[in-house]
Amino acid sequence: MRTIATATASPSRAARLSLARRIWRRAAALALAVKISRERRTLLRLDDRALKDMGFSRGDAYAEAHRSFWDIPVDRLRR
Repeated sequence: MRTIATATASPSRAARLSLARRIWRRAAALALAVKISRERRTLLRLDDRALKDMGFSRGDAYAEAHRSFWDIPVDRLRR
């Protein structure tokens, strides 16, 4: 029985590292989106006095809490 060797195109080390970086960045963005979503829900639970101390109204807190899950402020992505 003869075996036929086939050449498999193995990705280069640079390509694997690039893929790993892209996966890592997406995972980090997902974790950040979860964290920000949790912060926004917490904002809704604050009383009016605490919101006022931070410069928010109840309407501001409601609007912030109902932003899209993927609506991550750019300055938070760069940390």
